[in-house]
Amino acid sequence: MKPELAKIIESQEMPSPPTVAAELLLLAGQPDVKIDEIAQVISADPALAAKLIDYCNSPMVMANRKISSLHQAVTLMGIRTVRMLSLSFSLMDARGAAGFPYEEFWRHSLGMAIAAKRLAIVCGGDEDESFLMGLVYNIGVMGLGICFSDAYEQRFTKKYLLTELSVRIERDISGTDRYELGACLLDHWNFPETMVKTLEERRFHLDQPRCIYGCAEKLARVMLARDTDLRDVVDVRKEVCAIFSLSESQFDKIFDGILEDWRNYESLFNFETIAFESLRELETRAKRSMVEISMNMERTIREMSQQHDELRQLAWIDALTQLKNRTAFDNEVQDASRTYLQNSQSFGLMIADIDHFKSFNDTFGHSAGDCVLREVGCCLKRNLRKADHVYRFGGEEFVLLVSNCDFEQTMRVGERLRSSIQDLRVSYEDYELCVTVSMGICWVNQGQHNSFEELFEAADSCLFEAKRKGRNNCVAAMANGTSAPMMVEATSGSAPLILDALATPNVNRIAATHLR
Repeated sequence: MKPELAKIIESQEMPSPPTVAAELLLLAGQPDVKIDEIAQVISADPALAAKLIDYCNSPMVMANRKISSLHQAVTLMGIRTVRMLSLSFSLMDARGAAGFPYEEFWRHSLGMAIAAKRLAIVCGGDEDESFLMGLVYNIGVMGLGICFSDAYEQRFTKKYLLTELSVRIERDISGTDRYELGACLLDHWNFPETMVKTLEERRFHLDQPRCIYGCAEKLARVMLARDTDLRDVVDVRKEVCAIFSLSESQFDKIFDGILEDWRNYESLFNFETIAFESLRELETRAKRSMVEISMNMERTIREMSQQHDELRQLAWIDALTQLKNRTAFDNEVQDASRTYLQNSQSFGLMIADIDHFKSFNDTFGHSAGDCVLREVGCCLKRNLRKADHVYRFGGEEFVLLVSNCDFEQTMRVGERLRSSIQDLRVSYEDYELCVTVSMGICWVNQGQHNSFEELFEAADSCLFEAKRKGRNNCVAAMANGTSAPMMVEATSGSAPLILDALATPNVNRIAATHLR
């Protein structure tokens, strides 16, 4: 035995089998042991004796008459069965230092013992020894949980210790694992050599497919889970059927037998009652739970999607003007661009810039500038169609998308917007502020354009020209998707201003008009 293992086993924290269990283990090695000797050892523990009598009177034994004495119980069940049961029942009283979830540990160990016994019947194994082996199969978990409680508490809560603890974590923390320590404990406590070897072999074959106790552990986990996942039931049925060459109906019968055994045992130990009566009921509950989870997930996804949309809308709205902001423009413009192009839809991109905006801030303060921005934004939105869009692009600059219109209609829209703002009077304290805007417009014929960046540059150049011409006017560029020059006629008495073509091949000429 490794020195570190000997140190763990001999530590004061490590629980040892109760006195009765220890004596029974010693008697197990004597082939000529008598019923009276077994009964005498068991009688030293009245609670254990009462459990054995209750067991004999349970449906598991189906005695012909009521058993009222320990001697009758031992005679009825036989020395070997009584010895195994007494040892099992006595071991479940083993407790060590506080902090380890003993009740849950022994609950799962009993479930595994019952399942192991049922599987032993299927494969022709020793039922009694399989029951006891299932009971102590994870005894090393309890030993490590007690000796390394401080390290475990740093990683796990008591509630999730048994479900989240793994062999890899055990080795990281202690240098050993449940199977190595368990084998040493069973050897130290004089358990049969076959049981010691079972744990020793398990340590080196963790992924061994054909293992009664690995299957028993999974069956117990499914049976005792508070919330059973239907996929767990399907997986364990498939695995057990494959390993033991069972049909699904045979598996279902075995599982229901495990449930029946559990109900008989749970009354002896006052363990938590299982909420279902059969595998079919368990599957029905699991299916219902999956439906509820699915519905809850769908509802949560809808709520999250709605919250996401609401947050996105908040992120896309300018707090001052309540118009869409530049972020919204950047996110929406590509979709708009594709739609215009796919539908061969003519449209206009407009940039409106408030004239001499800085003077409002310098003369009346920034709150006056805010009033001007709000009123201009409202005016622009009020004078657009529902299908059109206006964005506060930044500072005193607004960007508009006017869809499904020819060049003259686009110019009239621009003029209507410019004129409406010119007529606007913004009330601020004792003043009525007059506002004008300059507008740069780029009209696109049948949606033909290379990129919005080029169109934006064209509209921005028009805006610059409108500012240069004295502000409070509209300047437009026509993009028709060809490199041929196009003259844009003025729509008023003023002669058109002819400029050099812009850098983009789609934009041919710019006409400046002073529309009144």
